[in-house]
Amino acid sequence: QAQEDEVLTVKSLLTGRIPWVTASEFVLRIVGPMFVYNFILMPLPIYLLFGAQRYKYALINLILADIVTNIHAFIAIVTNHAGDDLYRFQTSCRANTATFYLRAVVSSANFSSGTDFVDLWHGWLNYQIEHHAWPHLSMRSYQKAQPECQAICKKYGVPYVKHNVFWRLKKTVDIMVGNAAMRKWPEGVVDETKYR
Repeated sequence: QAQEDEVLTVKSLLTGRIPWVTASEFVLRIVGPMFVYNFILMPLPIYLLFGAQRYKYALINLILADIVTNIHAFIAIVTNHAGDDLYRFQTSCRANTATFYLRAVVSSANFSSGTDFVDLWHGWLNYQIEHHAWPHLSMRSYQKAQPECQAICKKYGVPYVKHNVFWRLKKTVDIMVGNAAMRKWPEGVVDETKYR
């Protein structure tokens, strides 16, 4: 239960049971400013220059574009980072250490990958494990590194999660609605963060 109380889900947001943000803070500091900027201030010149009818069309276009963009971004990005088969961490670690690379693998998931066609449709965001391990590489380098990274993980018994985008979406929704929870990194596991 304690683990679930720390996780942001749709249910916890609606019930106001989030220990690190209040409902009013969420509205006033997170959603409110974005809403005012994107849906009031941005289309306001259209109203001033062209009138209410064109303002209405501009507002409808902005809302539809925002919905489509957010759905795409959510499916392409969030689903690589959520699921009951991925770990979350309570502490940080130093970059470029064994712990850093281990965490990059066990807290991320890849989508189907390997061909330019598939990678293009995923916007090259289907290599999250490689991206987290080596954030400065090019997209083409992720494609080349993926089979080697997966082979290294297999050799050393490190879980390498790779699924279809729709399976990852289901796992993410399960986390969002509280039907599942991310794995919590077990305390007491040897971790270089203790030796700084």
